[in-house]
Amino acid sequence: MSNDTPEFWTSRGFLDQIRDIDQRMEDRAFAFILGAGASVPSGIDSGSVLVERWLTELKQRLSHNIEQPLNEWATADSTGIEGFDYTKAASFYPMVFERRFRGDYDEGHAYLEECMEGREPSLGYSVLSKILADTRHKVVITTNFDNLVADALATYTQKHPLVAGHESLTSFVRTRLRRPIVAKIHRDLFLGPINGSDVDELKEGWEQALKKLFEHYTPIVIGYGGNDGSLMDMLDKMDEGSIPGGIYWCFRKDSPPTDERILRVINKQQGKLVPILGFDELMMELGNRFYYKRLDSDLEKQYEERVKRYRDQFEAIQKRINEDNQNTDEDVADLKEAINSAIGEETDWWGWQLRINEESALAIKEHLYRQALTEIPESNELVGNFALFLKNIRQEYDEAERLYRRSLELDPSNTHNTENFALFMQEIRKDYDQAERLYCRALKLDPNNLNASVNFSAFLIEKGELSEAEEYAENVCRNEHSPSQGLAEGLLYLAILALIDHRDDVPILNRIKGALTSGYQRGSRESLFLRKFVLGIQAQANSKNLTRPFMPTAPRRPAFVA
Repeated sequence: MSNDTPEFWTSRGFLDQIRDIDQRMEDRAFAFILGAGASVPSGIDSGSVLVERWLTELKQRLSHNIEQPLNEWATADSTGIEGFDYTKAASFYPMVFERRFRGDYDEGHAYLEECMEGREPSLGYSVLSKILADTRHKVVITTNFDNLVADALATYTQKHPLVAGHESLTSFVRTRLRRPIVAKIHRDLFLGPINGSDVDELKEGWEQALKKLFEHYTPIVIGYGGNDGSLMDMLDKMDEGSIPGGIYWCFRKDSPPTDERILRVINKQQGKLVPILGFDELMMELGNRFYYKRLDSDLEKQYEERVKRYRDQFEAIQKRINEDNQNTDEDVADLKEAINSAIGEETDWWGWQLRINEESALAIKEHLYRQALTEIPESNELVGNFALFLKNIRQEYDEAERLYRRSLELDPSNTHNTENFALFMQEIRKDYDQAERLYCRALKLDPNNLNASVNFSAFLIEKGELSEAEEYAENVCRNEHSPSQGLAEGLLYLAILALIDHRDDVPILNRIKGALTSGYQRGSRESLFLRKFVLGIQAQANSKNLTRPFMPTAPRRPAFVA
């Protein structure tokens, strides 16, 4: 083993090496060893910051000399920590923690919980989560207690990791992984985190598990100073050249490691020292090598979908209670009180909409819509929903059309209002060219929109454009997995198309039956409409005379903005 200083690589050379190995060596994978430095960009204090704070608190308790500087007071004698050296204070983290919270480690754990409460994963974790989820590089080994890795995976990907936050879980740490793994060698924050002098020894099970991982995963060290004895001792004891690919030790370029153990470990494994600007910066550069793009649009879409799902579920409960004829008023009194309490004051468009939903009298509903639009005239959601009300309930078509046009002026990207206006132009104005343009615009805004796809599929069947209609119906059935009105309609249209084309429609009818037996139920108005629609199509099926659209008069399914 050489005693020379390990070889320094540029960050560019290191990043290119990671990319090349990822592309060329499928039998080689990387593991990320994360220390406290990787959590600092997320607003979590580093070990050195905490040590400084705890020493300050100890001085306030123990010293009567208020004017004495901390660096003069903090000695081995005054702190009671054997061998303490203030110039290397961060390396004494376990002993300082033990001294500060002597006799009450629960207070120390509560202190750390407060430090980590509400912290969100920084930008670098978004890239790390994508790498963990999408590639074979699925291992994180960390001395940190926080949940930033798991939180990032939940936020940015659909992968949930195995978090081994206790030594009793080491038997689940395997080398062949279907999902990411986070090995918390000092335990999870809520599972008796190891903070004091016992950090100098790995708990039983971890050494064997980590050595197994290192046989298959080349470690990339980020933000780790080697101040615990446990992981560093294990790495130091490993045989020379026992880690395939060596070890890449990343450090902030203004603070190269000087600890002899770190340099010895890197040399034994023929590793490399890599200066970096910081955790987030390195991850952004690594993401570029993996061709990852910005995630902000994905995040906005996820947020919008969550908000919509929440509102849809709230309104579904509200609707069931308001239309419930099976339970007594006493049975639902508490639930109605909870709904009304949640609705609160009409401070935004949805608060107004929920209040409108609570009213059964049509005149009061209309009055509330008009009052709401006086308060919030720029709400495209309320404008579109009021247009739907005027069309379906009041049959005041001129005002409804004016409101539809206004809603799209306010927000041309609102898919629901666009498809509802398409349905209006189709059914009420009989302007099929304009209706088709609006359907196409809605589907351009959201190609997987269920309502627009279902309604446009029916529109195209009626128009005689059968192959294109089948594409949209297939798209509905491909993307809608739960039993719903949209899925049943999509399947129905596929069955109609098979009937028209003299193909076997039994498999599709069986799928419709499956949707019905799974709990989907159609309202009576919709059933009458579809019966009329099916009869009209069947009457023309033999001749395939579908060039003139068959237009039933009952309304199809509009989209309610939520």
